[in-house]
Parts: sequence; C-alpha cells; structure tokens
Amino acid sequence: MFKAEKDREVRGLAQTLAEEAQGYFDHCHMTPGRKKIVAQMLAQYPISVEDLARWNMQAAEVAQGMRGRVEDMARVPGRNMDPAHVTDTALADYQHCLATLLGPHLAPKTQSDAIQHELLTRSRQTGAYIRMLEAGISEKAILGLAGRIAGDTDDLEGAWATLEEAVDRAIRLQEDGGPSNHGEFVDRVMAEVRALSAGGEYDDADAAIEAALAEEEAAWAQQMAQREAARARLLAAGVDVAVLAGNAERAAELALAQADLEAGGRAGFDDLRKLQNGFYEKGRDKGIAIDLRIAIALAEHLLERAGDADERGTALNDLGIVLQSLGERESSPARLEAAVTAYENALKEWSRDRVPLDWAGTQNNLGNALSTLGSREHDPARLEAAVTAYENALKEWSRDRVPLQWATTQNNLGNALKALGGRDSDTVRLGAAVTAYENALKEWSRDRVPLNWAGTQNNLGNALQALGAREGDTERLEAAVTAYENALKERTRDRVPLDWAATQYNLAVVALAFFDLIDDPAHLDRAETHAQEARAVFASAEAEPQRDMCDAILAEIAARRDGGGG
Repeated sequence: MFKAEKDREVRGLAQTLAEEAQGYFDHCHMTPGRKKIVAQMLAQYPISVEDLARWNMQAAEVAQGMRGRVEDMARVPGRNMDPAHVTDTALADYQHCLATLLGPHLAPKTQSDAIQHELLTRSRQTGAYIRMLEAGISEKAILGLAGRIAGDTDDLEGAWATLEEAVDRAIRLQEDGGPSNHGEFVDRVMAEVRALSAGGEYDDADAAIEAALAEEEAAWAQQMAQREAARARLLAAGVDVAVLAGNAERAAELALAQADLEAGGRAGFDDLRKLQNGFYEKGRDKGIAIDLRIAIALAEHLLERAGDADERGTALNDLGIVLQSLGERESSPARLEAAVTAYENALKEWSRDRVPLDWAGTQNNLGNALSTLGSREHDPARLEAAVTAYENALKEWSRDRVPLQWATTQNNLGNALKALGGRDSDTVRLGAAVTAYENALKEWSRDRVPLNWAGTQNNLGNALQALGAREGDTERLEAAVTAYENALKERTRDRVPLDWAATQYNLAVVALAFFDLIDDPAHLDRAETHAQEARAVFASAEAEPQRDMCDAILAEIAARRDGGGG
C-alpha cells in the first residue's frame, strides 16, 4: 500500500498500516465496491516521510492533506485519473481510512491536540462530520471548530457536548441561509453568512451580521413592522455565529439585544434574569463552558441595569452562582475567587435586617465557594471562613422557618467541618461534621428528598469512617457501613451510576480500615470487590481522577496482601 521509504521507522509504520488496512475494511460499514475503491486509492496515492513531516505528524491533517492532493491531481489537465477516485464519497472514505489507520501511531503533541483529535474521531463515529459536510460546511471549518473548542477547555466531555451543540448550530445556520420572505437584502446577508461560516470564517460572518444590523437600524424608522422580523432573525444568527466563534461577550450582547427587541424597547430586570438563567442552567447541566461564560456576561449586564439595592443584590448573587459553577470545572481558582467577591458584594446590598432570607442564602452560597477553594487549596483559613458563613446562614435559615434550606446548610456545614477535621486529624471537627449531617437528615428524609437523603448518608459515612480510622473504633466503622448501605438504597447503579460508584469506593475505604484494625483478610476481599465495581463505572464514564483513586486503593489492597503496612 505504501511505497518503500529509506527511513526505517517510516517503513515500519507503512508495514504496520498495510497489515491494519484489512482489519479496517472488515469492521467498517462501507459497501464492497467502496472498499475496493479505497484500497486502490491507498495503493496509488501512498504516504511518504515528507508527507508526515509536512502535516505535523497529525493523523487528521495528514489524511486531509492527502485527500487534497488527490483532488488537486484530478484538476490537472490531461491527468489520467480513475473517475471513481474523485467522487465526494470516495474522497471522504479515503480520508477517513487514512485518519483511522494513522491515528494510533501519530500521538498528539499537546492536551489540546489530543482533545481535538478525540472530538474529530467522535464526530466521524457519530455521523456529525458527514452531516456537516453534507450541509456544505468545509473541512477547514470543521477542523477549526474542533480546534477552537479543544483550546477552550481541558474537560473532554464538556468539549464534546459543546461540539455536539456547535454542529447543530452550524448546520442550522446553513439551512437557515436559504431564500425567505424577508426580502432580498436579508437573503443576501444570510447567504454571505452561510458561505463565511461554511468556511469557518466566523469573525467575518459576525462582521457581516453587524454590518447588516447597522443597515437595518438606518431603515428601522420607515419599515419597522417589516424589519422587526428581519432583525430578530439576524440577531438569532448572530448569537449562533458568536457561540461558534467562542465569543461569549458578543453572544451576550446580541442575546440582550434580542430581549430588548422582544420587549419593544428595554427588557425588564426579571425578563433579563430569566434569559441569563437559561444559559446558566444549560451550561451547568450539560457542561457547556461557552453557555456559562455567556451567563456570566449577561449577569454583568443585569447588574448594570439593576435599579435598586434588591436588584443589585440579586444580580450579584446570580453572578456569584454562575462564576462558581464555571470555576468548579476549571483548574484555576480565578473564577471561584471572583464568585467570593460577588457574594461579598451582594451582602453589601442584602443586609440581614432588611432581607434576612436572601442574606442567609447568599451566606450559604459564599460558604460553598469558600469551602471549594479551601478544599482545593488545602487552606484551613478558607474552610474556617466557610464554616462561619454557614453558621451565619443558619441564623436566619432556621429549621422552623425554612426546613429544607436549613438542611441544605447543615449538609454543607458538615462538608466543611469534615474537610477541616480530615486535614488536621481533628476528631472534634469530625464529630461536629457527624452532628451536622445528622441534623440535615432530620429534614432531608428519604421520602421527601430521596437523593439528597442518600447524599447526606454518604457524607455521614465519610465522617464516621474518618473518625473510626483515627480512633481505632470499629463501632464507628460499622456505623459508616450502615450509612453507606443506606445511601445505596437510593443511589442505585441504574439511577445515578457515578454516585453509586462513589459510595462503592467509600465502602472499599472502610473495609480497608477494618482490615488495618482487626487483620481479617475477608475485609480485604470486600474492599477489592467494592473498588473494582467502582472502577468499572468510573472507567466507563471516563472519570479519570476517580478511576485513579480506585487504582490507588487497589494498589493499597495488593500491598496489604503482600504483607505491607497499613
């Protein structure tokens, strides 16, 4: 399939790829005729060492470049090319085959490259890549979109969710660019936007949208009724383009303009808050970072439009919530630090005397941000500040007044106390954490809020396990097992697999603690079973940190079996 190369390493790769080609054909879904054509193309258009260097040893780039070479050869006058080799289907099959075969051998150089490679692989496997090509979107645009998304995050699953939505946006943008009843002007602009977006030129597409909006503004007074629908369409397309370009500020600006247009002037505070919350919930639930960044920008616009202390407090609290949500997904503490600042500013507007329940809610939110920072940075001062914030919240969020919010804060307080006690080997703090969790369970009953009840049972088990291990107290460890078993009554594998796996891991930890106290090998067997079950779920979900934790405890179990110390 590949001609002989002087470089031994490349010759070895060529030989390996030749051997793997048949396996590819055996498992792909092409017809026999398409397989035959691809096999001919692989033989007639071989890869050289220069080709690998020219395209940076990147499988997707090499495959794309080779496809382009075949297309260029077909355009040479007088070139005797087999027509079957230059159809769109044959070229796409040839490129996909090369990328698939080369992928395992040409390792990405950076994490961003690796994420981009995985995004492109998944897009081909799910058919998204072909759907975009069929919609008229160029390969340059597809690769650029995957590269831009890969460069924005180190969260693969969030990147894939973002790309899936981007594919839908990009295709919708192409489908929405056809003739309409909005007039020649809009059709011309949409055609230009479609063409620019198809080539991945999103900044130019945004400029075209902006220019069109400016022209619409000039004609607005004379043709308001007719132009209103056109403007709405352009704004919607502009939001899509801005999202595809990764420009959260621009997307928020255009979404704000949409809201104002729908309001017939200046959108009200509550309407804007609903808009901001829509982006926040979508980003939070689906792990789409661009939507969270848009929600941050909208919260900042909301703050600018706030008319009094209540609205300013609301906007600042909302800003803190979305900053915290995004910050929890990022390695940098900057967003969490900004969330703390937003909550502290909200408390300047929401005084305890004037709005006690809102004040308490923001104290709870502040505690969550501080607790996350303290746990991540191993900073006891942050954790102490979180405890203070939760205790402040409980001054107004009393059990009699707001029982579920009281339980929420008790659970959060328990988490902060557990983190403090675990860091300092402080059994007093751990005991206080147990009390806080038990308080939460007084209102978070299984019948009322089953998953919250299960989560707190799991947290209670963690605190009891830590106490039992520190004090050498098997009764504490037995109580921890009971709490974990309670959690599993609602945290089933089918319902919440990752939560189920987390509790299985915790059961492995407590079983290992039992072994260290009483030296019964049966506890090692139980620990290994729980850890293996947890690992299977985490590995399937590509939850690498949790999978690594399972690997670590399995190594500890193996060491105990070999006679290692506890």
